[in-house]
Amino acid sequence: MKAFPKVTFLVHGGPNSIEAIRARGLARHLPAETTRFGFRTGGRAATARAWQQEVENHSSDFLYVLNTALPGAVVAPWWSVVRDQRYLLDTGDAVFEMARQSGVGGGLKLPLLWLFEQAAQRRAAAVVVRGSKHRELLLSRGIRRVEVIRDGFGEQVGCSPHDVAILRAKLRLGDQFVVGVMGSTVWSPRLGICYGWDLLEALAQLADLPIRGLIIGDGNGLGWLRRRAAELGVADRVVFTGRIPYGEVPLYLRLMDIAMSTQTNNLPGQVRTTGKLPEYMAAERFILASRVGEAALLLPELMLLDYEGEVDAGYPARVADRVRLLWNRRELLEVRRSMPVLAKSRFDYSVLSQQLVNLLRSLG
Repeated sequence: MKAFPKVTFLVHGGPNSIEAIRARGLARHLPAETTRFGFRTGGRAATARAWQQEVENHSSDFLYVLNTALPGAVVAPWWSVVRDQRYLLDTGDAVFEMARQSGVGGGLKLPLLWLFEQAAQRRAAAVVVRGSKHRELLLSRGIRRVEVIRDGFGEQVGCSPHDVAILRAKLRLGDQFVVGVMGSTVWSPRLGICYGWDLLEALAQLADLPIRGLIIGDGNGLGWLRRRAAELGVADRVVFTGRIPYGEVPLYLRLMDIAMSTQTNNLPGQVRTTGKLPEYMAAERFILASRVGEAALLLPELMLLDYEGEVDAGYPARVADRVRLLWNRRELLEVRRSMPVLAKSRFDYSVLSQQLVNLLRSLG
């Protein structure tokens, strides 16, 4: 039998990062003796030097580059030219389009980002994406091999009703109905919003009900969210947890009666699965998602809401209406019971790792 190819994962994150968790999850069914990991070590230059040494000292049939980021998006294509080193690029976003449409890139940053992303995709032996629409997009742009290996979810441990009750008391949520979001609270200068904005706006329209908001995560937009909550008069009805350890995510998600997952209806939103979707599913949450991207393909109709364009001013009202319906008819929340089974079949790392095994074998 032909030996399994040797694979080195180049991870744009530290050993305990979310990228590292994905790398180890995908490597679950790979032979340990033929699998290595290189993590981010300090800045980009230091990481590039460390990875250069890794590649020189330990030959690999494939490098597996986690995310279109520096230095991996530059060094991997370069090594493919000068060393004939084959690599796979794993990306969850249309990086250039996301930066352009959010307004976070200025000057030469956007053109260089476009160049790095194009080179990394076109030199790769295969591009691994997290969503079906992303695969369709890249194939339409002439990328020769694109495979879907979706985001995974963490182990569902330490989530007993007692644990949840203790955490509810700690955060002063009591037995109130909770609508929450989890994600990076990054401010978009061009769009003038931050992830979680729609939850705050919806809460302002639900002032007559004892409903609390929960925002898990941090980023440069967290201050804006706090100020906006005060402007809307809902500051006393929102709990901001900040960043939490990844191992505690399943427990915190069980605080939510409704978990929101909003993607803008533009190209960056349409190609995404987002890591939060499988986490919500595995935690058996009722998900309220915009009808965009992978969520529109996976979730039942009751969990979906229309979203128009990049910033849909009418979306919070639709969120508020659906939350009000679910508040009044709690039996509708029971559709969430089917979510863990769906998560197990589509997002479990045992499934995802076998998909990677099959891809590597097909590449030879």
